Amino acid sequence: MIYLRYAPHHQPMYMTESSAGCDIKARESVIVPAGKVAKVPTGIWIERVDWQACQKGVIPELQVRARSGLAFKHGITLANGVGTIDADFPDEICVLLLNTSSQDFTVTEGMRVGQLVQAFTHRINQVPIGGKRTGGFGSTQV
Repeated sequence: MIYLRYAPHHQPMYMTESSAGCDIKARESVIVPAGKVAKVPTGIWIERVDWQACQKGVIPELQVRARSGLAFKHGITLANGVGTIDADFPDEICVLLLNTSSQDFTVTEGMRVGQLVQAFTHRINQVPIGGKRTGGFGSTQV
């Protein structure tokens, strides 16, 4: 089970009783140039993981998913399809937005830019595990 902390006015929110993902908002305004990718901070961090609440061999993760309204109305989607945020990620959660349109798009502070879902992943047998994380966003490359 993953617990979050967030900046004032940036608490994630389930928009309806049956929403699977909670909406997350932009912490600041960002321009997403036409045909380009921009990193949008959300003002959300992983505070802690309750490993006692997880089954043995199961790893909790957060997934960032696109908002269909942004894609349909403005051609804005996630650059990486679905973003995986590992349980040991130490930095602010950001959303990588891709502008597929021919016009620049302005993300305004407080705009809903993605949906956050908690998932539980089973590890693949016989796949080795590396060391400890040494950085944040994009830091696990070799």
